[in-house]
Amino acid sequence: MNSFTVFALAAAVFTDARPVPHPLTLVSRAVNDSNIYANWPTYDQLPLHPSFPTKAAWGVWGESDELGSLNHIRNATILAAKSEIQLGRAFNLNLELSMPDPPINTNRRPLIHAIQPFAGYQDDVITLNTQISTQFDGLRHFPYSTNLSQDTYQFYNDLITFDDIMAPGGSSTLGIQNAAQKGIAGRGILLDWARWMDSKNATFDAFNATTISTVDLDAVATFQGLDPATFASPGDFLVVRTGFTQQYVALAPHDQAILPYREGNDAQFLGMEASDEMLRWLWDKKLALVGSDNPAFESLPLGLGFIDGVQRSLHQVFIGGWGQSIVEFLNLENLAVACHELKRYSFFFTIQNLNVVGGIASPPNAMAIL
Repeated sequence: MNSFTVFALAAAVFTDARPVPHPLTLVSRAVNDSNIYANWPTYDQLPLHPSFPTKAAWGVWGESDELGSLNHIRNATILAAKSEIQLGRAFNLNLELSMPDPPINTNRRPLIHAIQPFAGYQDDVITLNTQISTQFDGLRHFPYSTNLSQDTYQFYNDLITFDDIMAPGGSSTLGIQNAAQKGIAGRGILLDWARWMDSKNATFDAFNATTISTVDLDAVATFQGLDPATFASPGDFLVVRTGFTQQYVALAPHDQAILPYREGNDAQFLGMEASDEMLRWLWDKKLALVGSDNPAFESLPLGLGFIDGVQRSLHQVFIGGWGQSIVEFLNLENLAVACHELKRYSFFFTIQNLNVVGGIASPPNAMAIL
């Protein structure tokens, strides 16, 4: 075989070569607007490809999707939720931007609020970390990671890398602006775990790693007169009151000041259990959002639970896997009182995040209307 023949064969092989498609291209679900849950995978069918991370829902809303679980919110779900407005009573669900003070995570600096006087008018300037008070975690906030190293970060739908987020020119992919521009509204459901515990004269400490299970949540629903199997509908926003805010504001100023500086086994907070049972329970409900009044929705420290045999946190599966944002540090005290007085636990809710291109998180500007 002469050199020309070898070159020709090599050229033919190169010409016929095809790029290997990304697994997302092969397994992504085609979403039909007339029936968005056609071919909806069960929890046991996650992930759609074995190369995807633990219980990831990559491809469930399409290979290029950037909205994740917010896709559950449709025109029809918003229209249906307007029936929740019966009294016209509106409830602020946001803590003061300076609360907790100091921030629970010591890596985050407190709010800076400066007043600027001018001739004939005044301005103010606010500098804040978007994760120090009531917060909406966007899809850039928390990736999967095996060793907390940026080298192993895997973000929702594998759409970006850590380098993309930190690139000097910036990147908009998976930014908080997607949630802001989507328009978040619909039906919220309150499960008041703390009130249920009080009804049993059961004591609990919000400042340890007490875990709330699906058995607990079903019991709370029953306590409130709800059917555990049917109380939630696709597109709902599930809100859990853990009693954290109530216990936090009852602390002496000194105790509030030292709370973030606990170390080791003392650095704990109550929250939802990180488990397959919790994830299956939530996945089957097709929720648009989850939220609570505690620091992380799940118990802290993160990563102590096992999911599908792997040590993972709910944050990793929710944000990096399902594209499901978490709303934390919600102010639920006044809403909870009204819900118990009226014996109704559903409400209309709205969230309007800051429209920051490429943003990580935002104050949610959350409101409930009964």
